[in-house]
Amino acid sequence: MSTTLYYFSGTGNSYYAAAQLQKRLDGSELVPITSCLDQKEVVNTSQKIGLIFPLYFQGMPKVVTEFVQKLRLENAEYVFAVVTRGSGAYQGGALGHLKQELKAKGQQLAAGFYLSMPENYLPLLKVQSEEKQKILFQKADEKIDAISTLIDSNSKRIEYEIAGFARALSYEPFIKKLDTLCEKFKVSEKCNGCGLCEELCHFDNIKMQEGKPKWQKNCQCCLACLNYCPKQAIELGKSQNKKRYHHPSVPAREYIKLKTKRQD
Repeated sequence: MSTTLYYFSGTGNSYYAAAQLQKRLDGSELVPITSCLDQKEVVNTSQKIGLIFPLYFQGMPKVVTEFVQKLRLENAEYVFAVVTRGSGAYQGGALGHLKQELKAKGQQLAAGFYLSMPENYLPLLKVQSEEKQKILFQKADEKIDAISTLIDSNSKRIEYEIAGFARALSYEPFIKKLDTLCEKFKVSEKCNGCGLCEELCHFDNIKMQEGKPKWQKNCQCCLACLNYCPKQAIELGKSQNKKRYHHPSVPAREYIKLKTKRQD
């Protein structure tokens, strides 16, 4: 059964999960969702479809929701999802969100899993110590092994979402604020005008003007710009003086390539 793994990643956690699944699922293809942004519809020919993405305020990232809405699934016999999230076990809601979107297309979610990874949403949270990150990575690898076995055997299992009800309270306000995020990013005097943030943005939402980044109105709040900035010059919310994070296997130059990089 052919398999396509569609993923979206802001700081490398979801990409890492998708790449590890690809290694374990024979003959699978890895496709970045951001490579499909300009397509009015995405035609899928695989019988097995995987969606790998981070949890955003108890729901799916806006870009993932829009992708699912234009994804044609007539050929799909088995749809599964892996959602990366911070280490808090209470976090959930994205699987229920995805189930709703698939139901509207006459499709079902066969399996869904959560994968705990280091925190990266610095406006509210702090990054764990490197020691705690190593523990999370080890547990994530073990769970990816288990998930791949279940997917390989077409098992039907959807993990229970403890706080799925909270999506109604947190997700819609978050989505409504995306268009105004351009006004909330701050750049400190540490900025040296290197332009890396403009290169990093998978949505072409940052433009360098007079040697400083300016955010447009298509932000998806992935925070790649904030976390990857080599000078830690970008701030949002309560991110000041906090350690930055990206997955250690996904340096900035590799992340830039992921916008369009397909892997067989």
